[in-house]
Amino acid sequence: FLDIDNMHELNAKHSYDGVNAMIKKSLAMRATDYVAGQLGSGDEILVCITEDGSREVSDPMLLCERLKESFLENGLPATFAIAPVTSTNLIENIKPAYDLVQAEKKANRRGRIYFQGGER
Repeated sequence: FLDIDNMHELNAKHSYDGVNAMIKKSLAMRATDYVAGQLGSGDEILVCITEDGSREVSDPMLLCERLKESFLENGLPATFAIAPVTSTNLIENIKPAYDLVQAEKKANRRGRIYFQGGER
């Protein structure tokens, strides 16, 4: 799960369409290894590793590091959280990662990768 930092400022600077193009470019690094979809107002993105994903991205931390680098290269700072799939209910799976990202952003800690019990 990732939440783009300072989305309002980015939209004001680049326009909604411009930021959406930046997001698509950031996510295009290897579209066959994962699926991604924008949530809410568009600044929150859910990324799921596909079962047939390459070994290179089957590690969630490695995928987050690669996505973080791609987003930064495209001018999009983001805060990430990793959470395991524990249910067939999408909301139940997203909530722990969403809550972690929101707590860290509320504490003014952005641009990192968070997971249960740590950060990177």
